[in-house]
Amino acid sequence: MKSELIYGEDGVLHITKQNGLRYSFENVDPPALGFEYEVLIYADLEIKIEKWEDDKHFDEQESFFLTDADKDSIELYIENSEPPLGFNLNRQYINEINNVCHDFVNEQMKMTGFDNLNEVVYAGREGSAHPRRSDARRIMEYADAVWMCYVQVEEEIYNTREDTLKDMQEYLSVIPTPLLAPDTV
Repeated sequence: MKSELIYGEDGVLHITKQNGLRYSFENVDPPALGFEYEVLIYADLEIKIEKWEDDKHFDEQESFFLTDADKDSIELYIENSEPPLGFNLNRQYINEINNVCHDFVNEQMKMTGFDNLNEVVYAGREGSAHPRRSDARRIMEYADAVWMCYVQVEEEIYNTREDTLKDMQEYLSVIPTPLLAPDTV
């Protein structure tokens, strides 16, 4: 993965380290990199805007390509940059996997015709006479499976040194993906 640094006209600095760790700082001065700029993008696009004009759209700003010396200075800055307290790749992975799990459960609900988890719990509860109670119970069982896998992955990630973490996709591969049952509406 390529390191990235983006400094916007709004004083927000976004950094992505080579290992994938992403973090931001708000309301900060531009990093001292040895060249002039007010906006800097070192990502897929590698440009600097020396003088930001508020009345112009981004595409209309006068921009300059980064020189090799600029890029070296940026890479050194990224390498030496420390994330805010509490930010690390382990925590980032866990947060991203947690979001995916929520998305999977929501997707399963929507595919099955339910709008929210409260409706699923109501319809799938013990003794329910809801006409779609079996669908609701399948969703609850699916959610149980997702979160059981999540807890195991979370524990594995917490117990792994940051420099030996697997690729995110390997961790996600054990989380069951949403499936439409054959008898579902």
